[in-house]
Amino acid sequence: MRIGCGLRVHRIDGNEYLYFWHYERENGRSRRREDYVGPARDPASRQNGGRKLLAYYRRIQADVSSRIARLERSA
Repeated sequence: MRIGCGLRVHRIDGNEYLYFWHYERENGRSRRREDYVGPARDPASRQNGGRKLLAYYRRIQADVSSRIARLERSA
């Protein structure tokens, strides 16, 4: 299981675009994905990117807590 995410700026034809990268499970393997957020200079894009980061880490936190609880019950 890979855990991680972040924001990345891609420069395309002189314009900068913000992308949210993260890992997803696909066919039993971790795969890095990038989702378009919006123009990098747009404050709304940065705000949405921050929301995506927070949501990802909350989801991972819940998943890891669940795995720990299962291990503690079986140990």
